[in-house]
Amino acid sequence: MEISLTANPSRRAAYINARTSTAQAEKKANASTTAQVQDEIAISPEVKTAMEQAGAAAPAVSDSEKRPANTAAFTSFAEEFSKITQGYADTIRNYYAAEHEENLTYDSPSAHIWNKYKNPDSPDFRADLSEDERAWAYDQELDLLSGGKHLQMSNPYAFASAGAPPTLTSAALQTNQACRDQIDQSIRDLLTENGIELPADTSFRLTVGQDYTIHATGLEDKEQAAAIEQALNRGDNGKNLYNHLRLTAPNGESLGIDYANGHLAPVDMQQELDDKTLDEVKRQAGPAWARYSSTYNPHQEAMNEKILSLDPDSPLNTRENKDRMSAAVRVGAPEVIAEFRARQQDMSLVINQNRDVDPDGSAALKTYIRAYAQPAVNARKTIESYYAEAHAENSAYPFLEGLEHIAEKYKRPDSGIFRSDLPQAQRDMAYRQERALLTGARLTLFDPYALASIGGVQTAQASHQGAMQAVMEKMNELRNQL
Repeated sequence: MEISLTANPSRRAAYINARTSTAQAEKKANASTTAQVQDEIAISPEVKTAMEQAGAAAPAVSDSEKRPANTAAFTSFAEEFSKITQGYADTIRNYYAAEHEENLTYDSPSAHIWNKYKNPDSPDFRADLSEDERAWAYDQELDLLSGGKHLQMSNPYAFASAGAPPTLTSAALQTNQACRDQIDQSIRDLLTENGIELPADTSFRLTVGQDYTIHATGLEDKEQAAAIEQALNRGDNGKNLYNHLRLTAPNGESLGIDYANGHLAPVDMQQELDDKTLDEVKRQAGPAWARYSSTYNPHQEAMNEKILSLDPDSPLNTRENKDRMSAAVRVGAPEVIAEFRARQQDMSLVINQNRDVDPDGSAALKTYIRAYAQPAVNARKTIESYYAEAHAENSAYPFLEGLEHIAEKYKRPDSGIFRSDLPQAQRDMAYRQERALLTGARLTLFDPYALASIGGVQTAQASHQGAMQAVMEKMNELRNQL
């Protein structure tokens, strides 16, 4: 469903009145229909007696049968790490929230950010800040224009009140604690759901192996142990417990944990995480771990001038564009480098296999870059088309009123045009995208609603595979030309 509503206040009032009148008419019609049905239906004494007998014969449904069994599930490290990361990201967003809102009031938010932090000749230049604080603000506020996907957690200013920014180690320890608390509660819930009552002083040990099967050991009552195992071994519980214990027992001990007095043993929050354990943290956490980089440097220039136009007269070769490109490289570097290393072998193999038609590999590289970028180009066009009608409506107002109109649709529940028919996540996305279109900020390409018509958000792996296919076709074309 595309996003659109009223184009002006008079249309808005007419729209609301029309919906109210329609709803009232439907309500009256339904009430009339119900009354007629009730008036027309008559149940004979014989039928009524048969219905009562059938009801008496039906087996009663107990409360336990009504309740879904085994609803509790063990959380995963990745799930809890994502929550921790989101919390830290919210801290950064809140720190720059006022500046971000002010940036969006400019026709070119990115140019305003550059003037504030990179252009000493601008009247907006923040000379009151240190060079380091300006560097951090420049990167973070630019990234917020694109949805804040690469906010670096090592920002010392956003976390000044906390004493120090989080590190990968501190985030991992906090995640381990969150996992332990959740699994501890889930075990109690599962035991209760399955009618397993344990004396207060009961103690046993839970172990899990590579087959992800949970075992309860140390109980004399074998039937009770089997019942506990049956209650816990559901879904991904074994896998999630196994992965959790790999991070909390990294010294080669058997993967197990004691359960006593109704609780699991606590997490050792003073645990030293060695390189092997941190590698396991990265594996389980996924790409989010890269945002805890201790080597991130907001002053670093673009690592290779070739990322800019080689034409000295190109309008791209301005100081502002170079600074912006450097920021894009910096904030995306951890994930970009990880992806590049994973795919480098693919490209190397193709280039070496086609030296006869592409000696220096330049044709393959150019083809790959163009093809890899094409899905993003297509996605941007699709998003612009999806919000085109809403953007035209927003643009019909003076600029500030247009921003207010967007807020009324997606942020003001008391507004007459509030889109209560949309889920919260879709309202948030529409708010972000329509503001970006109105202010000239960058659209986020992670928009599942706008991109549903073309299969949703394309993953980096899918882009890579498509680009590799284009390279192979290009090599075949060059070979045929010979």
